[in-house]
Order: sequence, then structure tokens, then C-alpha cells
Amino acid sequence: MSANIDWATGLASNSVDQRVATLRKISHQEDAVTGVTVQCVQLAGDSDDDVRMWAAEALSQAVTPTPADVDSLAELLLHSEDGEIGYWAATMLGRLKMEAATAVDALQSCVLNSMYLPARERAVWALAEIGPAAANAIESLEKAAEAAPPRLKRLAKEAIKTIGKAA
Repeated sequence: MSANIDWATGLASNSVDQRVATLRKISHQEDAVTGVTVQCVQLAGDSDDDVRMWAAEALSQAVTPTPADVDSLAELLLHSEDGEIGYWAATMLGRLKMEAATAVDALQSCVLNSMYLPARERAVWALAEIGPAAANAIESLEKAAEAAPPRLKRLAKEAIKTIGKAA
């Protein structure tokens, strides 16, 4: 627990070097790192390229979301205009699978409204990971499948099959 407190402090530092050092340490952890998911997702949109890069590395390697992160990740997805933040918020929600069911509205909003194609694609993937609990997103996925770039269209069609038509 004290490591998480140290990490949270390092991630919140005004020093770019301190944020980078903390993210590097997190990314090299062999065990799952919890309690810093939202901070790391926010840092994926940092103004410093090294911070952004190491945030992505930490998120892809060691950071593990918990159900307690769902509401904050959904808020980031809804209110951030940074594509990397949207991408990583959707990724973390997708990793939670059914535990992220309360974020379906935020994910479908991202699918329909994000200007960042990788975030839209990741939101579709996350909805598929949530599965049948994302049934109310079928209409949004169908809309995305109609006028989307080819990869997003394919992902949306696959997600619809995975989620299944609600009766």
C-alpha cells in the first residue's frame, strides 16, 4: 500500500522528471499495480512527450484497473478531448469486462462522438468485452457500422455479434 501512495505522489508531482521516474518504476513492476489507474490515464494526455510515452507503457504493462475506477474512467471518456486519454480510459474499462457495465453510456458516446479514431475503436472493443450487459449500445454500434472507416465498421459488427441482440 505504501508503494501506491509513493506512486500517487510521484505521479502528481510538478516535476516532469519525477512523473517519468514514477511511471518507469510502475511499468517495470511484475505484479499488477492498482490505485493509480486514473492518474496514469490522465498522464497519457500530459503535455510532455516522455510522460505520455511512459504513461502508455505503464498502462500497457502493469497498471490494472479496479471496479472503483469505473466512474472516474467514464468521466474521463466523456469529458476529455485528448484522444490518448480516451483510448486508455476505454482500454481500462474494457479490461474490467462486465464490472464496467455502468460505463456503457460513456463508451457509446465515445464511439459516436470522439474525433480520435483509435479511441472510438477501443470503445467498441470495450463494449464487446462488457458483453450482454452492453446491450443498450447495439443501436450506437449499428450506427457506427453504417458510416465508419473499414476497421471500425468491422469491429462494430463483431461487437454486435458478441453482445447479441436484446430481445
